[in-house]
Amino acid sequence: MRPEVAATVESLIADIYVRHDGLAGRAAELVATATAAGDRRHADLGRLILAELDNRSGRVDEGVRRARDILRSTDDRLVVAHAHAVIAGGLWRVGDNAAAVRHAYPANRMLEDGDPPALRADHAIILALQVNDQRIGGVSHAEFRAAQELADATGVPALILANLNNWAWCAYTHGDLDAAAELVQRMRAHSGSTGEPLNASCADTVARILLETGRPREATVVIEAAIAGAAPTDSDAIPAALITLADIQRRDGNIGTAMRTLEACREIAARDLLPDVDALALRMLAGCHAELGDFQAAYQDMVDFHEAWTVRRSEQSDVAARVAHAQFAVDEAHRNTERFRDLAERDALTGLWNRRRSDAELDTMLGAGRPAAVALLDLDHFKQVNDTYAHAVGDLVLCRVAEILQTVAGHAGRHGGEEFILILDADPRTAAQTCEAVRAAVAGHDWQAVAPGLRVTTSIGLTTVRPGDDARSVVRRADEHLYAAKHSGRDQVSSDPRTGEDSPGGSR
Repeated sequence: MRPEVAATVESLIADIYVRHDGLAGRAAELVATATAAGDRRHADLGRLILAELDNRSGRVDEGVRRARDILRSTDDRLVVAHAHAVIAGGLWRVGDNAAAVRHAYPANRMLEDGDPPALRADHAIILALQVNDQRIGGVSHAEFRAAQELADATGVPALILANLNNWAWCAYTHGDLDAAAELVQRMRAHSGSTGEPLNASCADTVARILLETGRPREATVVIEAAIAGAAPTDSDAIPAALITLADIQRRDGNIGTAMRTLEACREIAARDLLPDVDALALRMLAGCHAELGDFQAAYQDMVDFHEAWTVRRSEQSDVAARVAHAQFAVDEAHRNTERFRDLAERDALTGLWNRRRSDAELDTMLGAGRPAAVALLDLDHFKQVNDTYAHAVGDLVLCRVAEILQTVAGHAGRHGGEEFILILDADPRTAAQTCEAVRAAVAGHDWQAVAPGLRVTTSIGLTTVRPGDDARSVVRRADEHLYAAKHSGRDQVSSDPRTGEDSPGGSR
């Protein structure tokens, strides 16, 4: 395939963040050109760009369906990764953030250093936003920094601004106004130095932060320019900008003007079928009526708001249900195919091998007759993580631990819940050193970047394979050592006699 076709894919991915005029035609042309040349990869990537345009135009069920159809029909690594990214974006837009993150992780993890830079940046931007959206606690800046490095490396202003915009908005919604203001300044500086105009979503973020930092006049200039001419990159971008403008007007005492702006917002919301935007406009209208002393109208607006919001949640649930049903049909149709065997043996959340694959690996190891060891790891007080920080943070913890385990020379699998298994082709001393290194890596990880006040440790039970062992006896012995580690204070490795050395907070 000619290099210019590959470059077209990167250009289309970046331009999704700029404007959508003519983008569908360009993507369709890419599909036709690549198909005629027998280039399945770039044809499928073109189809996925069309699916993403569906997502961003309010047709999420169609966008996700397209992406799933492609996902089930290919084993091309780049196409599979981008299909996951498109599905993640669609699920996030209907409010299923937990499911979205589960697709954003493989979308990011499957890409490698030599892959198209714009694709890598796009997937990292998606992951950073979805990890932080609806997150309890402060912003996890690590994902945004990683995405920014990749975006900066592309030199593409649209990607650079997109991540800065998401980063600033998440900082603002989590109450870190200083960080949001600094990021907005970076956005404005980059836009000014490159000549890349802010799209409507970026302008909305900038105006909102300017308003909250006491600069309403600047905010008005930015948001009015966006409404007049900035390109929308999501179906709700202009209505959202109108809500910000109305808030500026209301705070400035121009209640009547604000109400007219909100009515204009509602007209667009009705035309483009945006009930969530309509609901937000109704809520602000209620506040305007209350400020004017018209409490009866304010009350009616709030009644209408709650009805509209209930309808929106119901519609989102319906779309999410249709998406889930489609996924079930895909899984049933392809459960036994060779192409999906590897996926069937992977844990969907962490990407580690699942229990079925680990059981098979254990049987293979026992039949080899070489020195080997098995370790069971259990995260300490994991239920408290879910109870305190919500399940989205718990999922993120599991994924971070999985990343640590993937650095180990051996088989790493998720055994169930917060329990993991390591199958090590190693002598007792090496196995003990490996497990202690894992324990220390988990305890020493920067969990504060995941959630303020978060601390995660793991208890490990380690045993070496003995003559006459079968899978059940080995796992049972490792489980007994795990039990001992738990009841001896946690955050330690418990192993066979003489396998490791006793030490608080380490091996015993």
